[in-house]
Amino acid sequence: MRPIKRHLVAPFLVILASLSGCLITGSSSTTHSGVRVDQSTFNQIIPDSTTIGWVQATLGDPTSKTTTDNDQVWKYVYTEHTDSSGAVFLIFGGSSSNERSETSFIEFKDGVVVNKWKG
Repeated sequence: MRPIKRHLVAPFLVILASLSGCLITGSSSTTHSGVRVDQSTFNQIIPDSTTIGWVQATLGDPTSKTTTDNDQVWKYVYTEHTDSSGAVFLIFGGSSSNERSETSFIEFKDGVVVNKWKG
């Protein structure tokens, strides 16, 4: 049996250790679209008190508007999409996708909020 040459062991271990960092990879990205109406802002919208001007100034333009006679319903849709992936070199690879959506509705009559709800 031949003895192991000690001067070759250290460089071999350094190379092995540096390769292990490249064997596992992962990434994640998140995109957002629309207007998110957080709960604290939603709680400030008070039926028979809050005006259409305040809502416009605070939340901006809605995703859509529905108008009938003197009533309007503004719809705010917020979507968050997350893609994640990971791999272990030559052994395993996987990915996942997750989408979360929130919708807030605000109903106005004669320029004042009369109802609000989340759906």
